[in-house]
Amino acid sequence: MSGIAVRASRLAEHRDVLLSALRRHHGGGSDQALLSQWCGRYLNLLLPPALVAARVLRRPLRMALADCTLLLRDGLPQALCLPCEALGDETDAPAERYRSLCVDHLLPFIDMMAASVSLSPRVLWSTVGNSLEYALSTGFASEEARADADYLFGQRSFFDTGLANPLYRVVHYHAFPPAPLSSPLRLRRLCCLRDRLPGERVLCSSCPKLLQLDEGALVEQLLLRKTAFGG
Repeated sequence: MSGIAVRASRLAEHRDVLLSALRRHHGGGSDQALLSQWCGRYLNLLLPPALVAARVLRRPLRMALADCTLLLRDGLPQALCLPCEALGDETDAPAERYRSLCVDHLLPFIDMMAASVSLSPRVLWSTVGNSLEYALSTGFASEEARADADYLFGQRSFFDTGLANPLYRVVHYHAFPPAPLSSPLRLRRLCCLRDRLPGERVLCSSCPKLLQLDEGALVEQLLLRKTAFGG
């Protein structure tokens, strides 16, 4: 297996390597669907330490994209190296604890990667929001976590950038979903495009496309999910 270290801010220059890695794994697929899945793996490295620092330690991680390095192994993300002394001072303000993650890292990362394959940035922000909302509502569930979620997903403005918040209401709970889906049904704003990959027939449990299926197709989805994931 071959590994290389790449500046996170220059990942788009390695687009073909990244796409080839996912194409080998899935056996094909559009550039947009493959890039979306690759970014999902990247976010699995990025988000947990930022969340633990912000939520458990109540401290921000300084992680400007230009200051981070990613270890790639056969085109797949393996480890993310942050700047030295990245851990900031303790603070109660969610704007301070999450700003570097969202503004200094995710904003340029998503713009860069989405542009490399003509993918809407909203697809990747939906994946970010889905992961953050799930973590804050389950693993970190508390009044403080709800306050963080209210800030991240309830503000129409994006920190102090003057931009509209791409995380605004990125996840919602459907009170009256069609049978046989359970209520309330947790749904992300946009599909991650995984269903566009060869052989991927099971929609994510939070996929908004579930609402477009008739009852027979929904039953089939539940059976496929039970077979694939054991329930």
